Amino acid sequence: MEALKNLLCIGLISLSLGCAKQQLLTAEGVNSTKNKDRVKAKAVLVMPGAVGDTNIRYFGRWNFSNATQYESDWGGAYIKVKFTGTTVKIKVGNNTNYYAKIDNGPWVSYKGVSGTVNLTSTPLANGTHTLSVAQGKDYSYVFIFQGLILDAGATTSAPQVGADLIEYIGDSITAGYTDDQANVSDYAWVCSEALGAEHTQIAYPGIALTNNFGINANKTGMEIQYFKQQSLAFTNSPDWDFTRYTPKVVVINLGQNDQSTQVPDSLFQSTYISFLGKVRAKFPNAHIFAMRTFFGVKAAQTLAAVNARIAAGDNKVHYINTDGWLTRNSPDYTNNTDVHPSVSGHIKAAGRLQPILAPYLSGGAQP
Repeated sequence: MEALKNLLCIGLISLSLGCAKQQLLTAEGVNSTKNKDRVKAKAVLVMPGAVGDTNIRYFGRWNFSNATQYESDWGGAYIKVKFTGTTVKIKVGNNTNYYAKIDNGPWVSYKGVSGTVNLTSTPLANGTHTLSVAQGKDYSYVFIFQGLILDAGATTSAPQVGADLIEYIGDSITAGYTDDQANVSDYAWVCSEALGAEHTQIAYPGIALTNNFGINANKTGMEIQYFKQQSLAFTNSPDWDFTRYTPKVVVINLGQNDQSTQVPDSLFQSTYISFLGKVRAKFPNAHIFAMRTFFGVKAAQTLAAVNARIAAGDNKVHYINTDGWLTRNSPDYTNNTDVHPSVSGHIKAAGRLQPILAPYLSGGAQP
């Protein structure tokens, strides 16, 4: 009789353990579904600062398929994380330009660097610090992140991130191309940071909205390249998985390179209408803003495209009239020209854009 009781107890314990294991697997499945924008958690220990460290937050279009390095191929992609200790180094797999910001300090440029890059030539005070690293200002826009090197025993934690995401679509102006720190100093970045929002910049110098135009040798237009994982520097880019993140607001600033390469007004307008529809299909609930180019070219056609979408029943598409925001042939532009805004010009434009976007954002931050 005693032996029978023991057998029954063992059976009940096995059943309980089996149920607990199934609950754990179910919970893991739910979590992986809710976090499509992150690398799926693995049942292994990850060193603090390694690419798979879930405390590191990634913004931009990232490829997480390689477990040893993560790659983004659009300008302005960035990471954010908190870490303890007094020093931090970043390992990068390609030679390009990077910008790093620690705590509330300025953006520091690391130009033409690769391998292991020391971000703290002067050690920090002991404690917890916040790190952001972004890439920008070249024609490849490749950011190959291979992890961080921290002090012995240092740990990481999740940074504060904006509750909302803004996606910007544009050309060299949205990429801040003529400015020394490019993407981290342009109107898109400055405006988003002032609003407390995270952001992506799907922008490339010389690109036109309309396919077969633009000033680059590759004439692929943003009407096609926007839907790709990689920038115009990659001729065989795979399609982007739009389920990876969802912006609350999308801002489009295109037309300058269409004008300079003589895209007919009627073609630009029809292309813009189609493009707005395709962006809407990817983000059904986002507010989409089409900006008048700062220079004012293709303004009537941009407005007409917005009105066409509104007439079709899309009440979340808007036109932004930028007339008077910047003064041509003045310090608002690099070298006092009238094409690319200067750093001060970008700040000025960001200040005008900020109150327009603010009512459409929830604000605040989340861990």
